[in-house]
Amino acid sequence: MTSQVCSEVTTCVDVSKLLRIQRHDFLNHLQVIHAMIQLGRNEKALQYIEKLAHDPEMISNVLATYKNECK
Repeated sequence: MTSQVCSEVTTCVDVSKLLRIQRHDFLNHLQVIHAMIQLGRNEKALQYIEKLAHDPEMISNVLATYKNECK
């Protein structure tokens, strides 16, 4: 029973790390979009959003970072 509890705690810690990484990346993207809009580059901001929405690497990059941090 104790090993199961430890495993669950480790999993919670791992999930927490992953969520922090995702939040950090998401906030960075929002800052880029915000700056583009402030500079009047609305079309560029839309292109950036569309690129993010269709980028399969976005999730895999987060997972790769997560795996490196867990080592």
